Amino acid sequence: MFNLNADDTGRFIYLFALLIFLASGFLFRGKIKTSEILKQLSLWFLIIMGIVILYSFRFEFMNIKNRLLAELFPSKAIQTGQNQITISLSQDNHYYINLKINNQNVRFMIDTGASDITLSQQDAKKIGINLDDLTYNKIYQTANGKTYGASVNLNKIELAGIIFYNIAASVNSSNMGSSLLGMSFLRNFKKYEFYQDKLILTY
Repeated sequence: MFNLNADDTGRFIYLFALLIFLASGFLFRGKIKTSEILKQLSLWFLIIMGIVILYSFRFEFMNIKNRLLAELFPSKAIQTGQNQITISLSQDNHYYINLKINNQNVRFMIDTGASDITLSQQDAKKIGINLDDLTYNKIYQTANGKTYGASVNLNKIELAGIIFYNIAASVNSSNMGSSLLGMSFLRNFKKYEFYQDKLILTY
């Protein structure tokens, strides 16, 4: 048995009325055979039902599109559920994410072992930070030894339509292959978790 609500009933009535309208048009012509009329009605019925089916599964198709985008562009944050963002693992077994800072796209490597957001000097210049004004007074112990960072404040960060304001970060004094996104940023989310080859952020 089908349980139809008021909206579903209204749609079926509309489709039925449309089919009657099409049938009456053929009948009034008089010269068209009944078999041809039935053929044309069947064709229109299939077209209408196809549109209804596509509309009914629009959210499923959206999820498929998001999954494809996540595979093709691993550093692109994809909305995959209610209040969830998913990032796919890259081929080098790291997670990367693109953030918009001062209207500039900056690619970060997510590092849960890092405490802060750390910008490379190249990315700092890209978003308009004057390196000559910085004071490198923060000390970090890394796998490559001691390095220094300069404290900065990022007025606005945008991720997949979510905006964060006044985020503390630092600029590294040493050369970096990629800017790092540490725990100070991940803590802005209610939860983060790794599942298979995905990083899921819940906000």
